[in-house]
Amino acid sequence: MLTFKDIVKSYEEDVLGPISIDIKNKSFVSIIGPSGSGKSTFLRLASGLIKQSSGLIGYNDNLKPKMGFVFQDSNLLPWRTVLDNVLLPLELTKEDKSKSIEKSLKWISRVGLGGKEDSFPNELSGGQKMRVSIARAMVQEGSLLLLDEPFSALDEVTRRRLEDDLLEIWKTNNITILFVTHSVTQAVYLSERVLVMSSGPGVIIEDLLINKKIDVGFEGTHEFLSQVKHLTDILRNEGI
Repeated sequence: MLTFKDIVKSYEEDVLGPISIDIKNKSFVSIIGPSGSGKSTFLRLASGLIKQSSGLIGYNDNLKPKMGFVFQDSNLLPWRTVLDNVLLPLELTKEDKSKSIEKSLKWISRVGLGGKEDSFPNELSGGQKMRVSIARAMVQEGSLLLLDEPFSALDEVTRRRLEDDLLEIWKTNNITILFVTHSVTQAVYLSERVLVMSSGPGVIIEDLLINKKIDVGFEGTHEFLSQVKHLTDILRNEGI
């Protein structure tokens, strides 16, 4: 799906890299690390929102995939309804209006907001706003979904529901997910693979495959706790 080869990003000084890594198609990869390690920069490079200072970024078959981006803030337009916010990416691509509405309504329903199509953002809870943001990111039905700490401001119950919803979207839509988080337990719970970034300039200091089944009860297993401890110890060595 995605290849980084000797990627470096610099502003006045290096903030990321060098990084060389392959992200497999249809995988779920979390990225953790201290503040300033370049986690968000990694996502923005993957999306093409910013350009690398050196190195090469490649995509499967040399074609940049359709992708969605979910930020920590839901970034909804307050003057637009739920439906109109989800429609926005399709309006920008000038897709047929009736088909765009049909797709948008489908994704609003799939994220559990059926009946909220005409609501405005100020009428929604934090969790509902994030669901709208996910629907907007998925409405183009791309193959790559990038999420930058999307659940960090939510309460624990809402966060867990959205985590499980995200896993269901991943499994049923055969997409690749890159997920930035500060939470080690969240990374292990969600992912097949966890990348640990060093203090800046960020490089990958651990690339851990999560040997698990995505089912009820995984969090209570010795393997889950062992993987959480392993990653936590690495972060502590980085001074977190």
